[in-house]
Amino acid sequence: MSPEPPENRVVWALGRCALWLALAVSSYWALRLAWADHLSGGAELAGRERAVQLAPAAAAFAERLADRRDELGGDGLPDLRRAVALDPENPERRMRLGVRAELAGDYPLAEQSLLAAAARSRLYQPKYLLAQYYFRRQNAGQFWPWARAALEAAWGDAAPVFELGWRMRPDAAWLSANLIPPRREMVRQYLAYLTNRERWAAAAAEARKILPAAEAEDGPELLAYGEARLSRGDVSEAAEIWNALCRRRLLAVEPLDPAGGRLVTNGDFLHPPSGRGFDWRLIGQTGVSAVAEGGELRVGFTGRQAERCAIAWQYVPTAPGTRYRLRWEVRAGDEAARGIAWDVSDAGMQVESARSLVFVAAKDPARIVLIYQRPPGSARLEDTVRIAHVRLERAQ
Repeated sequence: MSPEPPENRVVWALGRCALWLALAVSSYWALRLAWADHLSGGAELAGRERAVQLAPAAAAFAERLADRRDELGGDGLPDLRRAVALDPENPERRMRLGVRAELAGDYPLAEQSLLAAAARSRLYQPKYLLAQYYFRRQNAGQFWPWARAALEAAWGDAAPVFELGWRMRPDAAWLSANLIPPRREMVRQYLAYLTNRERWAAAAAEARKILPAAEAEDGPELLAYGEARLSRGDVSEAAEIWNALCRRRLLAVEPLDPAGGRLVTNGDFLHPPSGRGFDWRLIGQTGVSAVAEGGELRVGFTGRQAERCAIAWQYVPTAPGTRYRLRWEVRAGDEAARGIAWDVSDAGMQVESARSLVFVAAKDPARIVLIYQRPPGSARLEDTVRIAHVRLERAQ
């Protein structure tokens, strides 16, 4: 075999040298960038400044330098502008620049930066920041389009936008027509917002927009609104919402029908008490357990319960000044049923027998409460009592 020509050996040697040089340069820049990253993550301002010098094209390092300069009371705005210039398509950095520029009083830069962020993102945050910005500038012409755009993009809590809109124009009907997008999620959130702020007339109007075609997703907000009205004593409104949810099968119980004598909800305990609206609320008590099974409320007593304790209660619609008779069945021996009784909130002339209670309603709604009261001279009950067929009717 003939020896390899000298020129080939030279070419191979030069190639190896070039490769080693490239590896050396690559290693140098990798180490330099790693060291710059280390310095940029430190608390020393000089270290972060040095990191920017070592890696002048790294937007993250310029941004960290801006943060630290601001933390120390300096002016990080130029560094943040540099970060945006290095990464111009990043909406997050443009949003930060917009907020920081507004704090510095540079309103043209703030507006320009926020608009640029919104142009580069379809998400909620830049639109919301623009709505905030125009609200603070009291620029209604720009505020309303961006507030609505924020709501159209929102998938989380939109209450901050509703609040800005209300403060800009406290007119619930106008906001409903001009600010709230026709997305059911936003209409539900607007109902929740009005409910939480006790703007009852406006909340009632929104609830009636949802009710005719209410679906399972609408139930929680409608029920929360109805419960808020019920807790205020607005029984007619609460009952209307409750019955509408029942009729649309969004609740498992039958609608209330005072004229037809249906005043107690789930009186046969065919469904687990929900603890909502007009349904039963079970009260946790030491030594007492209660569960609805097989058409009855089974209440177990360990003997360690208090001498008097409430077990379950519910709101019932009543007419003040009217006499009512509460009836129930106790499925247990006479001895086991001793101490089981009912109480009615704020009622007058309560007369009780073994299976019924006659009272005069003092207000609407009333609260009927299943209680245990240890009879004098007896030991605490230690047994299971079954309550069934709870009914309320007008008494003659």
